[in-house]
Amino acid sequence: MVDSLWFVLALVLLAVVSVALVLVLVLRREEAHCGRETRTEYLQPNYGETGGFRVSSAPSNETIIPYRYWLIEGQVSEIDYDIVPGRRMSLRTARTGQMLYPVGFFDLAFEDVQQYDIDGVTVTQSQNAGRITGISWTREGYEYLLYSLQPEMNMIAGLAVEFVTNTRAEAVV
Repeated sequence: MVDSLWFVLALVLLAVVSVALVLVLVLRREEAHCGRETRTEYLQPNYGETGGFRVSSAPSNETIIPYRYWLIEGQVSEIDYDIVPGRRMSLRTARTGQMLYPVGFFDLAFEDVQQYDIDGVTVTQSQNAGRITGISWTREGYEYLLYSLQPEMNMIAGLAVEFVTNTRAEAVV
């Protein structure tokens, strides 16, 4: 009887230690992901009261179709686009020094980083073949990041001129 009591007690103790170990591993994994972004969806890219700015112009035509507008952490705009045929990309805008990059954007070093000028603006293009690709630039107190998690070959580079020359943000007073 005493032996079976010790056996049951050992099993319970083993179960408690196992649960504690699993919880520690899960919590550490969540810490490593830096938490989730707080996102608020808008009907248009005007984030006046909360963000203090609006995206006053951005590309939109029959092949570049905006479908969702977000404000991330109360300071970064993100416009999600459908690129015909069947691709997706996003444009982030923030005041200079406040840009938040997508989770995983810098996890792997980029295979190719280039800088070039478009319309007098220096653009940095960072890409990994078949994986996340983005271009970033700064203009008139705002930072911009155009990126795709699963780009088509040269998709971002092909759209860079359209976005750099036609995207503007401005303060909302």
